[in-house]
Amino acid sequence: MRRLAVICLLGLIAVGFAYSQDWDNPQILKRLDLGEEEMANIREVFEKTEKEIREARLEIDILKAQLRKLLFQQQVNMHEVERLLRDSLEWEMKERMAQLQRQVRLRTLLGDMKYARLMETVETRRRVQEEEKESALRAREEKEQAGRARP
Repeated sequence: MRRLAVICLLGLIAVGFAYSQDWDNPQILKRLDLGEEEMANIREVFEKTEKEIREARLEIDILKAQLRKLLFQQQVNMHEVERLLRDSLEWEMKERMAQLQRQVRLRTLLGDMKYARLMETVETRRRVQEEEKESALRAREEKEQAGRARP
């Protein structure tokens, strides 16, 4: 039961951070009518935080793999589970802080109005992507069910 709880907790945490911030996407930036200098400044903001975010994600992946391996052992060392979980949460905090620093820098750079438009555009894009994923998943499930229903 504890194993399942820990795995579920890690899954929920991962979902919260799964959505990477793709605000440097050229399509999004073009829709906002930003000047070349503004787009260059935005790219610079992303480059400054990208290394931290990538490092954190790699460390998180390593720790999750170690935790999965540990949870499949016959005798689970709960102290080690706790240590790995704490380490993972610390790296997730570092990743989130880098993302938040990115947001603050972008808001300062763009001003409130352009930043608000950027946020709205990114959120709309994420919603559309999620709807497309859900639609594809439903279609795949329907296809599998139809395949099973045939004799």
